[in-house]
Amino acid sequence: MKKIMFFAAAAAMTAVSCNGLEGNSNVKDPVIGEIDVIEPWDLENIELDYGNQSKTLNFEWSSEDSGTSYSILFSLDEEFSGVERVECDGTSISLTHLELDNLLASLGVGEYRQGEVFWCVEGVNGNSSSRSEVRSMRLLRFYKPFSDPRDGEMYRVMRSADAMTGEYAVWLADNMRATEYSDGTILTDEDVKFYVPVDGEDDGITAVLGGYYSWTAAVRGENGAEYGEKIQGICPSGWHVPTRQEWEYLINNTPDNTQPGEALKDKNYWDAGAENKNTLGFNIVGAGYIWEPVKDNPVIEKGSFTYFWTSTVPQEGDSIPWDPDPALFPTQALTFAFNKNDHGAALYPYNRQRGFNVRCVLD
Repeated sequence: MKKIMFFAAAAAMTAVSCNGLEGNSNVKDPVIGEIDVIEPWDLENIELDYGNQSKTLNFEWSSEDSGTSYSILFSLDEEFSGVERVECDGTSISLTHLELDNLLASLGVGEYRQGEVFWCVEGVNGNSSSRSEVRSMRLLRFYKPFSDPRDGEMYRVMRSADAMTGEYAVWLADNMRATEYSDGTILTDEDVKFYVPVDGEDDGITAVLGGYYSWTAAVRGENGAEYGEKIQGICPSGWHVPTRQEWEYLINNTPDNTQPGEALKDKNYWDAGAENKNTLGFNIVGAGYIWEPVKDNPVIEKGSFTYFWTSTVPQEGDSIPWDPDPALFPTQALTFAFNKNDHGAALYPYNRQRGFNVRCVLD
């Protein structure tokens, strides 16, 4: 990484007394010496901890100058074209994770995003100033619960990351349960249905299982996503229904991608015998599904199976297990299925009028 050193030469200034007479023209502002940064290290990767917002990151530097005031400059580029300044009392300061999250927001880093932040220490004494070397860090903003602005429903959030490249995707870690689109259009009972608890069941199970949407309701249309396209559908603004490729990215980046279900499935809400670890906090529950059409059928096989719509439709030539009949493709969409007794994830094309769950990915 290119490093930049900033040193400003001391500026001579003629002192002027209160009565307007010239002062001693030989009086100059002090020259500020080199500022040596001690911590944090360059190129640090830090995930800000929403569960411990008072946790701190310490900034420390050394300088032998007296009478110099210091501040830390933060920017998203090495040229410091846009700067957030934090003034310091002395040669160190500790910033909480909450303060750092707010700092990222002020710099323009979106929620749940990672920002590469360049920073340096600036010392000022009179009209003289000096800056330390520039260091950088990657800060990942809080993974706090997401509140859907349409109805105030709260969803957990998780991150799927590629350990080799550092790339990542952000998912809502609960099943969607919205009953209207972002423009206020209300879904009908042909579009979505919810589980009704039986005697002895906690009413909260309805929210846990989420909505059972037809595919046309999930993507709000008849056309599947082209490669790289983002279809918002039933998801909140800024989020979209995941494609087949995005689901495969999630599955392939589990700790053991030969058994993704074990890492993605919740430890609860499955029939007895399911052995799940929920390593990534994706919280897949055994929601079951609704046969077609959605409005006329109950939820079946709850606790044993669950299916998720993708925004992708099958096409001739696709690589799909089980050798499906291409003649049915015009009425189908692709799903990923999980069941109690299998730690894998199965790709199936199914009729678009079945009732399956939906997850959302950050744009």
